[in-house]
Amino acid sequence: MRRCAVCRADISHRHGLAKYCSNTCAVEARRPTMLVCEECDTPFARPNRPGAPPRYCSEEHRAAAATRKSTGYHARRMEELRLQRGDRRCEVCGADINHRQGGARFCDQQCRYDAQGHVPHQPTSHEERLRKRREKRAASRPVSVTLQCKHCGGLFDEPGNKTGRKPQGCQPCRDLDKPQARSGPHACKGCGLTVPTERGGLALYCSIGCQVTTNNLAQAQRRKVDRAEAKRDRQCEVCGQAIEVREHGLRKYCGHGCWYRANYVPRPKDNACAWCGDALFHRRAGAKFCGQSCYLKAQYKRKVGTALRSRPCGYCGEKMPLSTAHRVYCSGRCSRRAYFEANRERVRAAKRRGNHQRRAMLAQAARYNVTDRDLSRLWSQYGNGCAYCGERSSSLHQEHVVPISRGGVDGIGNLVPACPHCNLAKGDRTVMEWRLGKKSPRYT
Repeated sequence: MRRCAVCRADISHRHGLAKYCSNTCAVEARRPTMLVCEECDTPFARPNRPGAPPRYCSEEHRAAAATRKSTGYHARRMEELRLQRGDRRCEVCGADINHRQGGARFCDQQCRYDAQGHVPHQPTSHEERLRKRREKRAASRPVSVTLQCKHCGGLFDEPGNKTGRKPQGCQPCRDLDKPQARSGPHACKGCGLTVPTERGGLALYCSIGCQVTTNNLAQAQRRKVDRAEAKRDRQCEVCGQAIEVREHGLRKYCGHGCWYRANYVPRPKDNACAWCGDALFHRRAGAKFCGQSCYLKAQYKRKVGTALRSRPCGYCGEKMPLSTAHRVYCSGRCSRRAYFEANRERVRAAKRRGNHQRRAMLAQAARYNVTDRDLSRLWSQYGNGCAYCGERSSSLHQEHVVPISRGGVDGIGNLVPACPHCNLAKGDRTVMEWRLGKKSPRYT
């Protein structure tokens, strides 16, 4: 039977290497048994109680530490430092400055500013900035302004520096417009019933609901009158006849026929498209083009076509039309001819190379890619001369040592440079047949 190392209880229910019966005993075993006092640095035994370990060996030492950390202890410590540094006073207010560094002459920043004659910037609040802005605007306004009353038409003066909206009428007219308080009961403006006295002497309606209903009915009546005025003396936009006044809607056409002609039948305008000359159908009044295509063509002509219209072809010199004015050559034929004249040898080499590839393809021979770099290396090996006669020429042919028709490979290993005379004289014969003067296999 295994026993716990702390409480001596049975620990057979735990794993075979367990030394403690529970996690509590394991934590208890790891707790230190000896502590050091923070006041006297004397080791003492840890008391057997839960919670954080004590920091002092006795209550007297704990009270002494608390007293040392109190405000009185700090004051006494500051007094000791003052006696050590000497009696130092502020040069402005005479206050004690021992709490600052040893070379301090002033007790705080304000005293230092006062001694140097410097006034620090004091940031103003948002309300202060608004007040100064209003005062500045009020100072820029005139003393008084003359207005005209909209009721009686007379002129009256108002203070110019007064904020807010200007009055629309003079003071007597405004006094007449104000509702007069009634001392006795009076009828409601909407339903005619007596207005309760608790609503006040200025109330015109007996309730809020009556006021809302009366105002809605008055607004509907005003809209009906305005609609009738708008429908009066209206004419059809298509035929010009008078339109019959009905209860609803503001009609634009006298009937369905005019409505169909206005919306579905194209009506050409007097002016035509500025680009193609066709009639403008269903376009706005200020339209100049019949569609987006004509508009883009006109914009291209205005911005680009005018500058490129007189550009000649880079090969033949003929002036190009507007549709091809952005090109260098007027046609693909001129472009190919200009490239051939600028790169004669390159074009001929590519043509010969194409002929070799075509013949190899027809003969079903093996083909390998040969680059210009491979050919330049091969030419440099032979000193840019013919491999058979040694003649230097600017137009060397790609000579196949074993002809393709005789089973030769179209690759860099079967190529040598040759002058036109040797290449044409050799033909489809091997080197030995050509040197011995034998005929070509085609004639045997």
